[in-house]
Amino acid sequence: MDPELKLQGRLTGDCPVPVCVVSYADQNDEISLIDLWRTIAARKMLVILSVLVAMVLAYVYVSLAEPLYRAEANVLPPQQQDIQGLMINYLETENLNIERYTPDLVYQSFLRNLKSKGLRREYFDANGLVAHYLGDHLDKEANIDRIFDKKFSGSLKVEINRQDASFVVISLTDWDPVFAANWLNQFIEFANTRTVRQLINNINAAVQSEIKWVRYQLESKLKLAVQRRQDRITNLREALRVANRLGIKSTSSFPVIEAREKAAIEVNTAQSPLYMRGTKALEAEIAVLESRKSDEPFIAGLRDLQEKKAFLESLSISGDNLSAVTVDTTARIPYSYENPGEKLVFILAAIFGLMIGIFLVFVAEFWSKARKPSKLSTGQS
Repeated sequence: MDPELKLQGRLTGDCPVPVCVVSYADQNDEISLIDLWRTIAARKMLVILSVLVAMVLAYVYVSLAEPLYRAEANVLPPQQQDIQGLMINYLETENLNIERYTPDLVYQSFLRNLKSKGLRREYFDANGLVAHYLGDHLDKEANIDRIFDKKFSGSLKVEINRQDASFVVISLTDWDPVFAANWLNQFIEFANTRTVRQLINNINAAVQSEIKWVRYQLESKLKLAVQRRQDRITNLREALRVANRLGIKSTSSFPVIEAREKAAIEVNTAQSPLYMRGTKALEAEIAVLESRKSDEPFIAGLRDLQEKKAFLESLSISGDNLSAVTVDTTARIPYSYENPGEKLVFILAAIFGLMIGIFLVFVAEFWSKARKPSKLSTGQS
């Protein structure tokens, strides 16, 4: 047969085409969620036992863990009388660069200091709190920064009430209840004192800056007053020379203009030259100016600046009886303790126990199926 016809016959389907038949996987090998659930349900006691063991271990851990005591203090904004010392006479200093302090503004400054990590670290170092946390293990290799972050700053919380932002709860957690209460009260007072000092320093800095500016203005006016007096004397001397040449000794030296009927009188409003005053008046004014001992009475605005300077220098702000916060309730020694992360420990223990229980169920099921063929083979023999 022609090779081309054979090839055409193969292409047109005259020859059978080999087919590969693939059998489907056994349905018994498919994973069913229902079967999984039935397996777990059949061995539920193993799961329950695993969860119970995990919860018991969690209870033992919580019981053996060192209890923590949480001391709390409640604070509110200061009263008006608490910041009265900061309320200087703003009517006299309205043009100064001094911020007017209100109870809310002072309170916000206090809260910022309370949250300040730098202020906490300053309090931590000033009171040697690292010795409290390390005890007998204090050595040069101790990481003080880590102890501060984890032990002190991490346990000092500032919580603002959602309904009333002015009501703030400050808490300190520690294993020593006396320490927690005492140091929390002292830290609040430390932050309060620092806030008042900062506010006073801000006012004093603004006042000193204004005093410096007023002094500069006074010195400038006094220097210029001397120069202006010398300039006046120079002008008078030149006018005196002109008056001498013209022979004008006084204003009476000019001819008197007699009034005439129906005569048109023109009024000259221009300023007359100094020499028109005459030599007598010019010599007298020159002598007075040269003998003047002080130019202060003749300087415009000088007394106002001196009064302003005296007022600023008289300002004295004392930190006594000032407070940036109202302590609603001080921290008291807590009578009950709270285990560290108790709820979280039990939740994690329950989840971990459940996972271990399910894993043990599958291990037991696999072991059970693996033993069946060995039993069958033993029975046949």
